[in-house]
Amino acid sequence: MPTRNGYAEGVPSWVDLGTPHVEGAKTFYRALFGWDYREEDTGSGRYHIALRKGLPAAGIGTLQEGAETTWTSYFAVDDADVTTARIGEAGGTILSPPSDVGNQGRLAIASDPTGASFGIWQAGEHFGAAIVNEHGGLNWNELITDDMEGVTDFYETVLGWESEIADWGEGHLYTTFKVADRGIAGGAVKSRPDIPNHWKVYFAVNDAAESIEVTRAGGGTVLREAREAEGVGVIASLADPYGAPFFIIQLALEID
Repeated sequence: MPTRNGYAEGVPSWVDLGTPHVEGAKTFYRALFGWDYREEDTGSGRYHIALRKGLPAAGIGTLQEGAETTWTSYFAVDDADVTTARIGEAGGTILSPPSDVGNQGRLAIASDPTGASFGIWQAGEHFGAAIVNEHGGLNWNELITDDMEGVTDFYETVLGWESEIADWGEGHLYTTFKVADRGIAGGAVKSRPDIPNHWKVYFAVNDAAESIEVTRAGGGTVLREAREAEGVGVIASLADPYGAPFFIIQLALEID
């Protein structure tokens, strides 16, 4: 089982769902990913840690009724205050300034210069996802942006990323972000100006076809049917019953 015990600065370390429908979301994702839950008091409200095989996989928190329900990607940082200063200097926007979450860690929410929002997490007792790259675990984070050059410079300045561009044929370019020798930070694709810039979250599943059936049975929506990504696996775009989009991927190869 692929497990983690910490994350280097700049590496995606956590994802969580903000939703006004916490109990319904918990039921949906329990059926889909086999999650159990541990409830915690963050000091500003109840927060639910999704567990896979007893290990933290993701989080679910409460949003006010009417707020947009969405998954947020968090990147590990050594010092949240220093990083938020860099975000502002690089043209980003601080949506929620650094704050302590009890003794668990310190977080902030920001957006890059194109408006794509993300979180940063300075680990305390909670370092992030302990189980990844298997059914119900985080597998990939992907940026959809209409300004690849601009955001590449931004994330290089803020999180120390390096970028590598691959040509997948027929004019389809894919950018991979790396953190020196410390790991992969995610990927990015160029979008049309009419598509809002945002970060997407991918979860690994054992069987994409079965996961799609469970999604529909639980009131979710298939936004894009399963398709084969050569050398990667089978990918599908889904949304939970309350509209939060996410991706699933049936991996072609086992990842340690």
